[in-house]
Amino acid sequence: MATDDNKRKIVETALQMFNSRGLRGVTMDDIAAAMRMSKRTLYETFSTKEELLAECLMQVHDAIENRHKQIYKRVDEPVLVALYMLRVNAMQNQNYHHLIEESKRYYPEIYDRFFKLHTTSLRTMVTQALDYAETNHYLRPNVDKETTADFLCKSIQAHRLTEIDNREEYSRKVSEIGFTFLRGLMSTDAIARYEKREEEFRKLLEDLKLEE
Repeated sequence: MATDDNKRKIVETALQMFNSRGLRGVTMDDIAAAMRMSKRTLYETFSTKEELLAECLMQVHDAIENRHKQIYKRVDEPVLVALYMLRVNAMQNQNYHHLIEESKRYYPEIYDRFFKLHTTSLRTMVTQALDYAETNHYLRPNVDKETTADFLCKSIQAHRLTEIDNREEYSRKVSEIGFTFLRGLMSTDAIARYEKREEEFRKLLEDLKLEE
């Protein structure tokens, strides 16, 4: 029976290898060799590569969710934090997005599970931010929240599924476009408050990263 610490190390190793070599470029034998453990021990912990991949995706997803929750707990302006997260989110989570893309190609059942999970989480985050913005009069008059949420979620999903050579540069551009779009829906006072606190949000993200 594998310990929780051993299971965590297997997942960390597998993630590093999947990110650097791709799903098809890594076998369970490769992971066992990298861990310097017997194949039997590895298979006692994860009976298939699919099971290990699913655990990898779940842990990354949970880490992203926890980072968002930590930020919202520390800052009393969730919609302004949401703006900042929109600016940096696509670039921070490139590896996670790429793994889901590969899962769609090679492991469709896992893809369906995590695509739905990601979509639900994203829609919830966007909707909550828009509700908060409306309640606190951050939005311009007559903004349609449902249409806005649909547009943002579909745009982010389309970005995640796009095949592109220079994904880092593409992510930067998409993040900026999404940020500019959402910023355009906000009142002048809300924009001023965001600009005043943007540096604080950046520092908070750096501090949280150091704590991980």
